[in-house]
Amino acid sequence: MVKELIGTSLVSIMLILSGCGNGEGESALETQLLLDKGNFNAVIKKVEPRATTNSDYLTLASAYMGKAGFSLTSLVGTISSSANSNAEGYSSFVKSVATTSNTSSLEDIGKALVYYKKVVGNKCTDKNSAVPLASVDADICLYIGLADVSQSAVAISYITDNVATFSNNNTVDDKLTASVCAMEYAFNGTKNNKCTIISNSDTTFIKSQKTYKNISVLVNANSYEYLLTSIPNGSSIITKGYCTLDDFTTRVDVKPLNDNYHVCPISETNSSADFTTESVLITAMNSAFDSIGSAVTADMKKDIDSFKTELLKTSGRTNGINTKITTQDIINYLNDKNK
Repeated sequence: MVKELIGTSLVSIMLILSGCGNGEGESALETQLLLDKGNFNAVIKKVEPRATTNSDYLTLASAYMGKAGFSLTSLVGTISSSANSNAEGYSSFVKSVATTSNTSSLEDIGKALVYYKKVVGNKCTDKNSAVPLASVDADICLYIGLADVSQSAVAISYITDNVATFSNNNTVDDKLTASVCAMEYAFNGTKNNKCTIISNSDTTFIKSQKTYKNISVLVNANSYEYLLTSIPNGSSIITKGYCTLDDFTTRVDVKPLNDNYHVCPISETNSSADFTTESVLITAMNSAFDSIGSAVTADMKKDIDSFKTELLKTSGRTNGINTKITTQDIINYLNDKNK
């Protein structure tokens, strides 16, 4: 029943917010038909250039989530089945999400979140507000929570070599080991004994006008390159493929035998915030728990709370449901799942 309600509520909200005029109603229904058919790029092309209303923003959020490989209904089902499958529901969720996500999922979920928040602002995470959320706002807070927790799972798939082995006690993923070493080094300057860290010259991308700390992380016979915001009190950048410093369109999956290529940030402009392990794995996860809690859906809150318990357990904070997840919590969790 919960899945059915969530699967239809976005349509209802869009129609309510779109107005009562026949022309507007027909346009909303036409757009919904495109969404139903999975023609997400057509929806984005149609709506984004003239988006000014809450209905437009919700339409675009839905389209970008679809383009990322997710629907609200499928996410509810995946979270529920993962949470109830075993004691490691979140790691099960990460592996499930990896099977439906794609190379643009992180960016697309980020855009969906922008549009959802154009409608509700900071209502979902505002703990000081004495005004109860309207039912429509509570629904959108649930969507934001689902998007946030999905984005965190997608990010983990980006920082591993093979997410299918995530939490497999018989397999150690060298890239995940290196990624956690990079996170920890950016966070507090610590060099984990599992890795060898080499500091390189700073890397500046001409198009985005951004400069990053650059390190190589060696694990066994493998070397991985990472970009960091700073050391310490910094975060590692989520990257995708390799590109030259002056042209993101050179992005390739495998690094050529060419010193001009570096790991490439997902964000390609100087006006876009970087996707970092801090923003996607910590801030987004805390937002997910707050947003879903604001939606007051008992079943979903129970499932998502089990994820939080799992994440905090490796830090010894088993009773910390109301506690914010920290960078150290995520580092401890990822290390525990990769041994």
